[in-house]
Amino acid sequence: MHPPHPRRTPRRAALLSVLLLAAVTACSSDDGAAPAAQAKPRSGGSLTYAAQQEPDCWDPHTSAQDVTAFVQRPVFDSLVYQTPDGELEPWLAKSWKTSEGGRTYTFELRDDVTFHDGKHLDAAAVKANFDHITAKATQSQYAAGLLGPYKGTTVKGKYEVEVRFSRPYAPFLQAASTTYLGIASPASLKAGADKLCAGTDSVGSGPFKAGAYTRGQKRGYTRNAAYAWAPKDAGHSGPARLDGFTIRFLTEDATRVGALTSGQVDAAAALPANQIATVRRNTRLDVVTKDVPGAVDTFYLNTKSPLFSDERVRKAFQRSVDLDALVKSVFQGTGTRAWSTLSPATPHSYDSALEKSWPYDRVLAGRLLDQAGWKGRDAEGYRTKNGKRLTVVAPVYGKASVFSQAVQGDLKKAGIYLKLAASTDATAVSAQLDEGRYDVVETSWARGDGDILSSFFLSSETSEGGGHNFAKVTDPQVDAWLKKAQGTTDPDERAAYYAQVQKWTIDHAAVVPAYVQKASVGVNKKVHGLRLSLSAWPEFYAAWVEAGR
Repeated sequence: MHPPHPRRTPRRAALLSVLLLAAVTACSSDDGAAPAAQAKPRSGGSLTYAAQQEPDCWDPHTSAQDVTAFVQRPVFDSLVYQTPDGELEPWLAKSWKTSEGGRTYTFELRDDVTFHDGKHLDAAAVKANFDHITAKATQSQYAAGLLGPYKGTTVKGKYEVEVRFSRPYAPFLQAASTTYLGIASPASLKAGADKLCAGTDSVGSGPFKAGAYTRGQKRGYTRNAAYAWAPKDAGHSGPARLDGFTIRFLTEDATRVGALTSGQVDAAAALPANQIATVRRNTRLDVVTKDVPGAVDTFYLNTKSPLFSDERVRKAFQRSVDLDALVKSVFQGTGTRAWSTLSPATPHSYDSALEKSWPYDRVLAGRLLDQAGWKGRDAEGYRTKNGKRLTVVAPVYGKASVFSQAVQGDLKKAGIYLKLAASTDATAVSAQLDEGRYDVVETSWARGDGDILSSFFLSSETSEGGGHNFAKVTDPQVDAWLKKAQGTTDPDERAAYYAQVQKWTIDHAAVVPAYVQKASVGVNKKVHGLRLSLSAWPEFYAAWVEAGR
């Protein structure tokens, strides 16, 4: 058995999600599912999937990493299911109702669900999970935040549980569909934080059981033969078709693509832009793609830093980057330039009116910098003011992405020095963020709900508090729009409030949305039914392989 992986502090582990930015690949189509199978679906067989990243922590109640939600989805079911097109439907909860103006949610649970350890799902199990998420010892970096203005959970009956909030909180149902709020066996939660984070004690009720795990190499999964509670639109019913599957962790692009093309793996994530055409030409392979919902890759400008407290300088930065050209160049014509912080794939949220509303304009940017007093030039062509170079400090944990470096080169043409301050010292970078010693943070965040905007722009979501308000927006009107959006279940009303927030952040140059992330998965044609979820992760439950695999 591999020894438990040492836990990181919440701030350090969160940085792995926020600042380990790689140029995400993109494709020209958005299929979301492998081509229709010609053969008849069958049970049996296995497949191997190559992932780009391995979780730092395997406990979805603790970790903020997208990859944690992905690798634990086959193991943990949720109260609610979000379909690939964004709709919500029953899962472990067979029904629910709201009361007190949206402050209380009462769930009626299924009575036939069994955890992998033989224990049965009931209301007490749900309460135990929410208690675990919100417990101080869990050090939750994201799941607790998804609960918003949470007050508590009450067992109302054997299979009836009530979740209460201090104010109306419409995003809760979508949050309850995520792996982060997935329901684990209460007995497993007693294993302790270190074991849960190490991935050695993951016990849910999902279609697959967690199998052998070798850190740095692979994780196995075996079929849960008792599984009989899949959501209606999961693409299948009853036990999973596969006997099992394996996720291999291959962080190097060339290694991952090579394993796919040589047949060592049956599917591979994050195909590099310069390899997609090669994979498509391989007659044994297909490419499945989908836009990622939530917050696109965005530069968040620190509106409280000495440099960017001047809105003119922020707007100059915003208009100095030729995003159309850079996205086309870096992603070789397969990427999509962003116009809003929100991805167009985010249900009932995206404001299309922002498209083309803030084009690249280096003349305007130059005029704004002149007005702000940055009129001088040093020997390298960078703008200066009182003898000081116009330097934009951007913390980077690990290594700056190809895209970040391309932006750096483009800004130099405008006389702006983007200092990509790369470091592998997570504690130091964390302190830099918490203390506001930066000008810009580049990051993205997947979520199938527009409320992701609250994580980035509510004034209470500060970095030192575990939030992601890296732009340090503290506007009462923005807070009001976001809380009104959280307080209504009407999709059109929520979209209208989110549109106002999106427009405000652009108009005040608090952000520079860069590109819409796309997931790309190369798949062997003998694998069928491997569709992408709304969050653009493969779903293994309905997948099957042709005989002989």
